[in-house]
Amino acid sequence: MTCEAFLDRLYDDDARAAQRGQGPVPTDMAGHMFVCEVCRAAFDAAVADEALLATALLHPPSPAWRAEVLRQITHAARPSWTQRIATVNEVVAWGILGVAASHILLGEVTTAAYVMPFCTAGTAALLHTSLEKQWTVLIRRPFRWV
Repeated sequence: MTCEAFLDRLYDDDARAAQRGQGPVPTDMAGHMFVCEVCRAAFDAAVADEALLATALLHPPSPAWRAEVLRQITHAARPSWTQRIATVNEVVAWGILGVAASHILLGEVTTAAYVMPFCTAGTAALLHTSLEKQWTVLIRRPFRWV
């Protein structure tokens, strides 16, 4: 077994049962852990994560954490209705343009030819503001040559 196969197998059902102590470690993984220190450490980290998750789900969060989350939710800035409508209009417009472009470029008339360009263009419309902000930050930041 290779290290890549071991890490891929680390979250299979039988391996996770072994991590929780509900079954034996699969023989192929046990043999690899015997000779590979890195994969043994990965298995031990997965065991620790499994134990942490099990205890975290049993105990309720602290009142201070709950109060902080509720405070952040109530004070979160929400866009106005006009901003929401404008966003929906932009998503639909970009979606229609994406469908039209796919018909012109690909010439296909399948369901995928309608759905995928609409979703892609709609996602681009939603991310446009975020990407624009990141781009302006990148441009304004002085370039450093390493």
